[in-house]
Amino acid sequence: MGSPPDSEVNSIIDGFNRVLSEAFRDRPGGLVTLKRYQVSVARELIGLIEGGHRFIVVSMPTGSGKTFVEMLSAYYAINRGYGRVLVLEPTRFLCDQMFRRLWSRVFGGIVGVDYEGRCDDFLDLRKRIVIATPMTSGKCAMEGAFDFVVVDEVHHAFGDKRYAEVLRSLKPKVVVGFTALLPSDRLSSGLGLVELLGGFKLLHYDFKKLKEVDPGFEPPRAIVDIFDSELSGRELEVYDKLLRGGIAGDTRMVKFLERTLVSHGVRAFCESYQRLLESGKVAEDISASLLCGEQGYSHKARVVFEILESYNVGQQHDRLVLVYTGRVQTALELGDVLKQKGLKVEVLTGGVSRDERLKLQERLRNREITALVSTRVGEEGIDIPEAWLLVMSDVTRNPLRFYQRIGRLIRVGSPDKIKHLVLILTPGTFEYDSLEEVLWRLHEEGVDVSYVIANIDVVTGKTTVDHVVKAVKFIEEQAPIPPSIPFLLRGRESIPNIVDMIRELIELEEVRGILENTVKQWGITLEDIQPEDLVFTVLTTIFNVGELKRKVLRHVDTLVKTRSRFYKIVNEAIRKGELAYVYDVDAMADIIAYELSRLHRVCSERFCMNRFFRMDSKPILRLITRVFAMDKLDWVLEEMRRLAKATREELEEKGFKYGEDLSYPTICPEWNVKAKALICQAYVHLNLKEHSIHLSPFQVNYYDIDLEALGEAGEKVIELFELNLEVALQKAILKFMESLTSNG
Repeated sequence: MGSPPDSEVNSIIDGFNRVLSEAFRDRPGGLVTLKRYQVSVARELIGLIEGGHRFIVVSMPTGSGKTFVEMLSAYYAINRGYGRVLVLEPTRFLCDQMFRRLWSRVFGGIVGVDYEGRCDDFLDLRKRIVIATPMTSGKCAMEGAFDFVVVDEVHHAFGDKRYAEVLRSLKPKVVVGFTALLPSDRLSSGLGLVELLGGFKLLHYDFKKLKEVDPGFEPPRAIVDIFDSELSGRELEVYDKLLRGGIAGDTRMVKFLERTLVSHGVRAFCESYQRLLESGKVAEDISASLLCGEQGYSHKARVVFEILESYNVGQQHDRLVLVYTGRVQTALELGDVLKQKGLKVEVLTGGVSRDERLKLQERLRNREITALVSTRVGEEGIDIPEAWLLVMSDVTRNPLRFYQRIGRLIRVGSPDKIKHLVLILTPGTFEYDSLEEVLWRLHEEGVDVSYVIANIDVVTGKTTVDHVVKAVKFIEEQAPIPPSIPFLLRGRESIPNIVDMIRELIELEEVRGILENTVKQWGITLEDIQPEDLVFTVLTTIFNVGELKRKVLRHVDTLVKTRSRFYKIVNEAIRKGELAYVYDVDAMADIIAYELSRLHRVCSERFCMNRFFRMDSKPILRLITRVFAMDKLDWVLEEMRRLAKATREELEEKGFKYGEDLSYPTICPEWNVKAKALICQAYVHLNLKEHSIHLSPFQVNYYDIDLEALGEAGEKVIELFELNLEVALQKAILKFMESLTSNG
């Protein structure tokens, strides 16, 4: 086809501008033509097509007029001899909306539309442009019928096999896709589409880049305000229960309920809770049931009253307030709040029919509506007029959805150069984490939201990690002894005696059956051995002994609640250096003393050694973990030094000479960067009358330790762990020797 000269490209752009001007001649404000930045994007797009690129994706912010560039690409295709153009829209409603409001108005009778599978406009060759969904196109479009395909909201095509099937069938010469943002994680799910079209070229324009190509481009700016929506007493009680895994049921469903309560409030939570109760996926909980029986607004709705007062919303009678939420129940609740301020409110959900959406849009354009509450259905695919105030009652971690929401506020050509964006976040929950994550992901995608949004720095001190740290500090104020992980998870002190726990495990039918099958392979029965010894050895050996260890650890997981959100957040707080910990010295001493006693019982030689004894099972170690706030590190370290000195002196008083009767050097020589684990070792040598006992070396792992993040505090943490192990060893030796004395 050859590359057209600049004059021909100019002719195409000028021709399209004349078509636009004629189509919108009745619109107030003067002639409608492409803006300078739109012309720049169009020129680059045409250049790539003429250069032989078959698949091009154009990324432009919502509100920047990318639909005009879409229509220009179709105008270009028709005037450059590409034959017919297929425009793919992801939904039936978008097909109808785009056809009625834009495409038919600009191109007149040469545009057809079909989203019901009748195929009439596909067969009518007078329809040079056809707008359809992928499903209808797959049914109606024949091979070779369309040389040029325009894909609106092209991010849907990555990972949706219907798009690939249509394009594979059509074999078009050129595919041009348009989206507000194409997240990089979509690319991995759309490899089939990319391979089909031979790769793709991305033209990425955020607001900042549009300014670079068009110095006269001035989008409005949004000033951000963050409102905290505090949970009430009962709401907080249920949240803590969900966070700690205190409500029985499918762990995924418990996490879902936690996120629902935090992001969407009590009404949405109770709807989901009741549904999961009926399906048996969660157990009934008295606190949750009482919460659902209470009257009043949810925490998200309560703070909306404050927002309306702060922004004098009741006085803004003819300007649109836009509110986004992810749940229908919350949308209805927020709609009630807005109505109380005398606003003309509509609620847009997925249940609103196509005809009702069209009527809704007409009322919006006529300014008959002053507040619109929308679920995610209004994030894309519906033309919402500009709003002066946008409220996000929840914060999505999805960068595309967040960017699309912003685009509903930042509309090019708006007479208001300052807009207002309000984020409602629940302090002490994942919502502050989500805001930080979505901003970082947008940054990674090359989007500079700071160009259009001011004052969006993430507030510190209000994340889930902060919530856990506050809980630990509160417990420390009540009792200065560091609380254990079981206490934090279950609300009660529970440093278990591991040996007693093993005895309980042996009584479980499932564990008992595995034990019997294991020893049967050795030609013996459980009566011939001590089952406690077998299970203990399985849990404290370097070797992977298969099913028995997995089954036992699964029951330990249940005790520790390793799948609960709270457990994971505690570990995250440790990794971030917000919390520190030690292992309970008495509980660890019990484990070591048991192994010393076991070796002593089974030893038939003068020299008894176990080279494979170690404590590296994280679930078991977390059972005996005591955590404290990092600002208590110096105090805990000094206490551990004092305790080490006291137990050392007690051994000396018992007549043990270090280096002769016993030795127990401890050292933490290795940090596993990938696993974030500090590997500590001790060499235990006990000289008894009958024989000598050796654990050489005895390994203990300290998990979730990031020495790089700890900086100078890392040296203190290493010393603390070495002392922690030393004290436990000294106590274990004392316990072991006392057991020998008591047994004669």
